[in-house]
Amino acid sequence: MDNFEEEQLSYTLQQRADYIPLDELLDETSEEGEIFKKVYAELTNKGLRTIVGPRGCGKTHMMRYAWVKCKELKNKPFAIYVSFNRYFRLEPLLTSRGGAINQFHSWVLARILLSIVDKRSEWDNSKVDPESVMNNYGFEIDGLSKFVSRVERSQPLEDDEADIVEKITIEKVQEIIDDIRFQAERNFSIILMDDAALTLTPEYLLEFLDIVRSLKSTTIVPKASVYPGTTEKSPKFHEGQDSISIPVWISIDDSEYNSVMDSIAVKRVPNLEEMPDDAKKMFKLAAFGIPRAYLTMLDEYTRSGYKTSQQAINNIINEHLSARINEYRSLSMKVPKFRDLISFGEEILDKFASLLKDANIKLLTKKEKQIFVGIEKEGITPIVERMFNLLVEAGLIYDSGEVKHGTPQRIYQRFIPHSAMLISLRVFSTHEKSGAIKQILDGFSWKNTKHPLRRSLTRLMSKERINLLSFSLPACTVCHAQRIHDNQKFCHNCANQLVDASTFNLCLDTKLDIVPGLTKWQKKKISESLPSLKTIRDYLAKQDPAAELLLINGIGDKRATRIVDVLESFVDDFLS
Repeated sequence: MDNFEEEQLSYTLQQRADYIPLDELLDETSEEGEIFKKVYAELTNKGLRTIVGPRGCGKTHMMRYAWVKCKELKNKPFAIYVSFNRYFRLEPLLTSRGGAINQFHSWVLARILLSIVDKRSEWDNSKVDPESVMNNYGFEIDGLSKFVSRVERSQPLEDDEADIVEKITIEKVQEIIDDIRFQAERNFSIILMDDAALTLTPEYLLEFLDIVRSLKSTTIVPKASVYPGTTEKSPKFHEGQDSISIPVWISIDDSEYNSVMDSIAVKRVPNLEEMPDDAKKMFKLAAFGIPRAYLTMLDEYTRSGYKTSQQAINNIINEHLSARINEYRSLSMKVPKFRDLISFGEEILDKFASLLKDANIKLLTKKEKQIFVGIEKEGITPIVERMFNLLVEAGLIYDSGEVKHGTPQRIYQRFIPHSAMLISLRVFSTHEKSGAIKQILDGFSWKNTKHPLRRSLTRLMSKERINLLSFSLPACTVCHAQRIHDNQKFCHNCANQLVDASTFNLCLDTKLDIVPGLTKWQKKKISESLPSLKTIRDYLAKQDPAAELLLINGIGDKRATRIVDVLESFVDDFLS
């Protein structure tokens, strides 16, 4: 059982694009569908773009694919792929060290330079020598690496590393990229900036977007992946003017949905043909356009020990839905100011699902379906729009754009709630227990009814509740009393000085026994053999945690590596 769980974990990790080896990436990429072609074209053109979508929709995969293709095709730009998924490690600098923003600025630029000389970035051209170009500008690779490492560990900078903060500028980075691009004989360069949302540190995010905008030149074009709800734009970074947003997420109502999802599964799932068609169709629907979700559910089915196929399908879909809702709720812990919006959003989601359940019961005889809820645009204030964007970011609703209706015409914003929620509620089913899967599949295959279900927000929630919707303020860390206003310096209850909650510290204080992905056996062994290793903070404090895990009886190289992968992935996911 232990080996089974570890194999399952290994496969699950491989669903993330970060873990696909580059030499396998092209073979495991489906090029099916207009959405793929559009995103690829936008990633490789001369326009500054933000690539938008929830986790698992394919942002990282598309960026890495574009990066590899650019190296292969001479008519494509010189491509640099750089991930900023470790930005949260710089969060403590904001409260512990002066000049944190300057160090962050330099860290971003140093990361870009280091990505050019990454061994995986080597170009098949003997003329390309990025290290010598950087040396000409006074930058040593070892020095940049040490600088990045010290900043990420919140360690004091030595004199030569502090000099990097002074020396490294946007202008120099642009000149270095242009020189290397000229060596590579390409017309322009793209910087694929993955995990660029930086949602947990708004101070860094504003600086980051300014860097993105400033890096843009006639020969250098940044592309940044961001989230729909928690990414806050800089006052100097204007969406639609400085950049155009490109959605990666495909709607379950898209005419190409089935072919796109099928082609992804064919590329990534070796034993796909052996699985029952009904299971594949159900998981495809329940994935709600998120490829990683589809692949994970397919894998869980092949490894499940359920008595019947229907039991396996129902349980896997319900577990998937529960995980998505829990991930959404976790946003309130990661970004405490969204606590009220998260709670409100979950109430709205429940009401959407109930409305669609009632609507589809009435449509059963017509063999039509209703999956859209239209909310009157007039009632969508900026704070309500942010609430909807957070639901979109968590992948719980799909924003299908505006539609006009009525006389006088009213504008409605159309949303599709998560298909797994509709499946769980059996919105297309009768009360009969038998044939539930067939009824669900039939229901989703029916044509859409003419108009979306139209509502004003005040018909779903009271005006008082809507008017009270606001950002939540961090509570006092001593007595836990809620703040009264956002510029409050001292607690009105206990008089202690108020400080902003640190998401990084919340992550560090997470106990290992609640980290998903670790097996019960692993948790028990760690608790018994390494009693000092209780939290993520304890784990990150270890200079060589894998070595200590190897001291545990029954844990060898492979198991130690898997445990480290799980814990590192948990930290990355928690803080992304």
